[in-house]
Amino acid sequence: MDSEQFAKYLELIDHPVQLPLSPDVTCLYFLYREHVTRFPYQNLDLYLGKPRVDLSISALLETLPISGGHCFQHSELMFAVLEHVGFTVERVAAWVLMGNQYQEGMPLNHNIILVKIGADTYLCDPGLASASPRFPIKLNMESTNEVTISEGDMYKLEVQDKFYQLHWMMKDSYLLMYRFERSSSTGWAKTSDRESTLELCKNVYEGPGVIPIRDKYVKIALQTQDSKIDFFFNDGSYSLKIFSKGRPREERSLDCMQFFQLVKEMCNLEFEATEIVKK
Repeated sequence: MDSEQFAKYLELIDHPVQLPLSPDVTCLYFLYREHVTRFPYQNLDLYLGKPRVDLSISALLETLPISGGHCFQHSELMFAVLEHVGFTVERVAAWVLMGNQYQEGMPLNHNIILVKIGADTYLCDPGLASASPRFPIKLNMESTNEVTISEGDMYKLEVQDKFYQLHWMMKDSYLLMYRFERSSSTGWAKTSDRESTLELCKNVYEGPGVIPIRDKYVKIALQTQDSKIDFFFNDGSYSLKIFSKGRPREERSLDCMQFFQLVKEMCNLEFEATEIVKK
């Protein structure tokens, strides 16, 4: 990311002109919140079989504000921004599980971001739809720990010799969100790079087997200052949920026209309002 692209990003998130940015905790939280409340998540294009997205910074700055995007689009743009500001930041590939158990041989299908500030590590995940944390999560990478980041948002990082698993408190019990590798040589998360990320993204579009965000469901989501908006299509049914402080505040079934009209009104995304075909 160059200076011109960075300036465009700050304009897109409406960052205060008089507020300088530096690689510290306050700015990390500020940038993350501005990102997740500005750019929607959507995997509709992936589900519909549209061409693989361009993960170049110039393309992301053009597409995310207008069309939203999936995890690799969000994480690559946020990675570039944090790196430009001067943060020590790493990509980490993960297996999204969302309540399922890890099975040997499962393909990696997600990227998260780990940021180091001094001796502290912060997990940022702007691209997991309504499951994205509302704020960066400060974690102890050495032993299993529970963290509350805001009212109703509690997480547990399970630390094992060869892997980490992140759990999210949902309805009074923990939901296993995803798993990522732990390096035997560093004792920290196994990091990834740009080339590996491009290959992971390619596999999500072209890989064999069932990939849920490509083959099973559609999610369109956006965070606000006090809630998470979650549009969901699965097995021929459309729904809307709004979460606040970790609890459902509103939940209703929709028809196709209502679904896309509300997506336009609440997420500022406009799609052709045609029935989504159940796969």
